[in-house]
This record gives sequence, C-alpha cells and structure tokens, in this order.
Amino acid sequence: TLSELTPPRPRLGLACVALLGTTLLLMLARVVRLAALPEAIFGLPGPLVGRVTIYSLALLSLFGAYVYAIYCVRVSSNPRLGRIVIGLTALFTLPALISRDLFSPDMYSYIIYGRMAGVHGLNPYVHMPVEVRSDPYLSYVYWRSLLTPYGPLWTSWSAFLDLAVPGGVRLQVFTYKLLGALVHMGNTLLIGVMVRRVSPRNVALAMAVYGWNPLPLWEFAGNAHNDAFMLFFILAALLALHSRRVLLGAGLLGVAIATKFTAALFLPFYLLALYRSGEGIPDRLRKTAIAAAVTGGVWLISWVPYWGDGGWRRMISLPEQSEWYLNSLPSALFALVRYVLALLFGLAPSTAGYAADKVVTLATVTIILLVGLRLAARLHDTEDLAEVWFWFFFAYLAFVGPYFWPWYATTLIPLAAMTRQTFAWILSTILSVTVMLVYSCGGCRTYFNASDSPLTGLGLFLPVLLFAAFTLRRNRGSRSLEGITPQYG
Repeated sequence: TLSELTPPRPRLGLACVALLGTTLLLMLARVVRLAALPEAIFGLPGPLVGRVTIYSLALLSLFGAYVYAIYCVRVSSNPRLGRIVIGLTALFTLPALISRDLFSPDMYSYIIYGRMAGVHGLNPYVHMPVEVRSDPYLSYVYWRSLLTPYGPLWTSWSAFLDLAVPGGVRLQVFTYKLLGALVHMGNTLLIGVMVRRVSPRNVALAMAVYGWNPLPLWEFAGNAHNDAFMLFFILAALLALHSRRVLLGAGLLGVAIATKFTAALFLPFYLLALYRSGEGIPDRLRKTAIAAAVTGGVWLISWVPYWGDGGWRRMISLPEQSEWYLNSLPSALFALVRYVLALLFGLAPSTAGYAADKVVTLATVTIILLVGLRLAARLHDTEDLAEVWFWFFFAYLAFVGPYFWPWYATTLIPLAAMTRQTFAWILSTILSVTVMLVYSCGGCRTYFNASDSPLTGLGLFLPVLLFAAFTLRRNRGSRSLEGITPQYG
C-alpha cells in the first residue's frame, strides 16, 4: 500500500556523478550544431529551436541533479561530510575552469581597465577603453565606450595582475578564472565556519547549497566575475563581526565596497546591527561611529591612485540610473509607464520617458525604503544580519535595481545558505535557473534579443515572485517570516 512505501535511499555518490555529468552535458549543449533539423519550426529557425530545447533540458537536468544532491547531503549522517563537500566543490569547479567558452566578456574589460591604469597611465574613471586603440587587448573588449563601473581596489588588482602575469590574453584569462575558482572555495569555507557557530549539524548542507549551485560555479570559476571577491570580503566582514572584531569587520566591508559598489547596500544594516549590540547609547554611538569611520577610511584610501584628472568625482557619483533601465522589473515598469503617458497625454517619447523615469524612481525608492524599515525593525542582533541582508538584496534586485545581469544573483546564494531557510534557498535556486536559461544559451540571445527586452525582468523574476506569493498565501496565518521559512534541520 501507499502507506508502506518508503522514499528511495539517497545516494550522494550517484548525485555527484549526475551533477558532474549534467555539467558536461550543459557545456556540450552550448556548442552543439543541429544542421539536420528543418529550416523552420513554428516560424523560427529550426537549428535555433533545437539548440534552445537541448540547452533548456540540459540546464533543468543540471539543477535537478543539484537539488537531489542537496537532499542527499541533508539526510546524510557521514561524519566526514564537511570535508567531502569541500573536495567535491573543488571538483565541480574544474569544468568551468578549463572551459574556453565564456558566458560573459566582462573578464576582458577587467584586463583592459587594469592596462589603462598600469600600462597606459590613464585613469579608467575618466577615460574609456576606446582611447587606447593601439592596445592589443582592445579587440576582445565589448564595452569600449564605458568608464569602469568597478571599484578602485578591483582596478588596482587588475593592473597588478597585468604586470604579474605576462604571456598574453589567454594566460591572463586563465589566471582570472583560477582565482575565481579559489575564491569560490574560500567563500564555501567561510560559510561553513559561520554556520558551525550556530548550527553545527547544518555545516555541510550550507556549504553545498552555495558551493554546488551551478550559477556561482560558472560565474566565478567560468567567467571570473569580481562578485566572488566582493562576496569573500562581505562574508569575512560578517565572520569578523560575529567574532566581536568590529573594526576588522568594518574594514573588510570597506574593502568589499571598494571592490564593487554593490556591497554598499549592506553597510547600513551592518552599522545598525553593531549599534543594537551595544550596552548603552554612548557606547553604541561610539562603536558605530568608529566603524563607519573605518569603512569610510578604507573607501577614501582605495581612491588615492584615481583622484587625479577629475577621477575624484566618480568617488561620490555614479552613472545616471535612468540610462541603465535594462533586464529588470523597473525596466518593464518604465516601458509601461512611458507608453501609457504617451498614449493618454500625447507626449513626445523623450518627454514621456523623462516623466516615466520620475514615476519609476519614486516607486522604487518608496519600495526599498519600506522594505528597509521593515527589515531594520526585525534586526535585533548580529545573528539576524545574514537573513536581513538576503531579503534586502533580493528586494533590491527584484523591485529596485534598474538593470540586472545573472552574476548579481550570486550574492543571494551564500546568504540563503547561512539563513538555513528552505524558503530562501528555493527562491535563490529558482532565480539561478531563470537567469541561466535567459543568459547562458550560446547564440540564443542573438536571435531573441532577450538582453535588450524590457520584459526580460518579468521572465526572470515572475517565477520567483509567483512562488513567494503562493507560499505566503499558504502561510497567511503566520505573522512573521519565521512562520514561512522552515529551517533545513
């Protein structure tokens, strides 16, 4: 009878073989050629339909293996499971590390910005790559008319790597990928150290949730995105805070911000957690002010090489966000509001766009303020910080960020792992699947032009938001997030 049935015995070895095999299958699906198919299927090029279908099936199989592997880790009682997870994480980085098939050309931008600063003596916060036309690496760069959007420490690091790793662009690319893989391993270890402090039985599970997720594996070991380094310093800052090394944590968070500006979103909650951990108001104010000064000092010092030639202006200003509406829910809202204003009031496209920009800005600022205030009320001590960071960054990506790229979602995954909440893990996993479906299919975007569509954000975030709405409705009797976020263990 059904009541006598027992679930199949979890087999971690089989799960890991499946995870590695489906990873190789995904690599093959990106480059496969299907010339034998009909020229047209449903009005679309036949080979393209075949490639999209095979890639989608390969990606879903990969994430299916990932989910099964996480289940196997969750129910395993092997006393050496933590070491096994670390070893397998290193193994899973190898396909992305050795692959020459890049999902993103950003690595070449890292190299050229570093060469501008180290070789050509140009400030990449003032000058653009197109101005170094004689540089042999410029032909690899896609964004040639863009000032560097990265932090000053990352630019200095790129300049150092260019000097330290001679031998051509291929060797530099491999070096970036190798460092990305190593930092991914470091992030996995940091997650294990922090989870051990609060839930020792979930250490291996938390490390696997982040370390085995295909999205950071490919974005860090495969594309070497600097989000891996930013995450390393964020996690190290969190560990330092939990260890009562407040000033060290503030300095590490400053390093994270100077690596990539996105990390600044975490600073207000870090300072708030520090303030609420004090014993009296004078002590709280003193510790918070000193920590803020340390973070600001690291930020200022990191800009010293780029102050000249007007570069200091970029230290206090970022590009206008209205110029960057792309691949996000705000981009879809912007397009809709602009169309409605033009239709109802007969406005010119430029005028309607200006008005729509103001409406979207007001709406997104209101949303993030409300979310931030709600989360701030729930932040009682440093133990709540990872969870609060997760929900605030998720709200930023989903409802506020004017542009979105897949590597942005990688920041959610280690935070979800440390919250040890099934709900957060499912959200980050669904988002990982959707962004890889949209962005990682070789040749697919060329035809569908998905990266330029204002509706791409709906395709990315709608499955996540539908899942969240469904779960919230099922748990509408609960008054707190804890009621809808069951713990792993």
